[in-house]
This record gives sequence, structure tokens and C-alpha cells, in this order.
Amino acid sequence: MLRTLPAVRLSAVLVAATITAATAGGGPAYAVERCKVSLPDNWDFTVKACVTESGANIRHWATISWDLPESSSNAGSIFNTTGTNAEVTAMIEGGGVAVTRRTDLAQRLNKAKDGSLTPASYSSHWPSRERLFTDVIVFLDWKGDGKGPQKLHFAPSPSLRGSAR
Repeated sequence: MLRTLPAVRLSAVLVAATITAATAGGGPAYAVERCKVSLPDNWDFTVKACVTESGANIRHWATISWDLPESSSNAGSIFNTTGTNAEVTAMIEGGGVAVTRRTDLAQRLNKAKDGSLTPASYSSHWPSRERLFTDVIVFLDWKGDGKGPQKLHFAPSPSLRGSAR
């Protein structure tokens, strides 16, 4: 019994130290997230547009998912690189673009596989109390169709008040 007592005490000390260390950091900052999922008619794309507040930071981000038709199951060069991309834009309600991040989609789509991608996001301290939201547009440019990029505009995220902190 004496041999196990130090081990039990050591375990109790380690558990207490772990709990103390976990609570000493104050835990994660309070976070508010607003998202909207949408998919346009006749397309197998789904977009989740989000705006998240954590403390004084506002983050604009999206996740884009796609299911390609079986006719495109052979990998190849289906989409032009220069015109096939996703734009995630931090917007101010009532007008105004804060910043846009553009991410290439052609490389992923030309692999002819279903998939998803979380493009580049934007995070910042917003010095005002304006309402902010995330807007997402996907541009698809098929090779050889002579039409240029086709624009798919998805539903924006709900708005979130900026922080004056």
C-alpha cells in the first residue's frame, strides 16, 4: 500500500495542475458566428458564408463544396485558370467593400473530383459599429465555350455588428 500511495498523490497533483493550467488562461474568448448556407438552381455547388466575432476580431470566411457531374469524371483541363475562382468579400451593410480575397478553383475542379475548399479569409479589428457580412461569388470559366467566366452569386452571411472595442 505504501508503494502506491506516492503514485496516487502524484496523479492527484498532475490532475490538479492540469485543471489549474486549463482555467488560468481564462478560456476562449466569447465568439459569435453567423452563417448562411445556399446553393443556386441547376448547380451542384454549396456555399456556407460566415461572419464570426471573437473579442474585437471579425472574421469573414466561407466553405465551398461541389459535386461534379459524372460526365466530368475524367480529370483534365475543363476550366480556365484565369477565370475560375472564388471571391470572399468582407462587406459593410448599406454599401461598401472592406476587402476581397480571391482563391483559384480551377486546379481543384480540373481534378474532376467532388470536394470542398475553405478559401482565404479576412480577419481584422473593426473600429466601427457598422453591420458587417460576408459575400461569396464563384466564377466558372469553361475552356473552349467562348463565353468567359460565368458568375454564381451565393446568399451572403447574416450581418453582425462590428466592434468598437
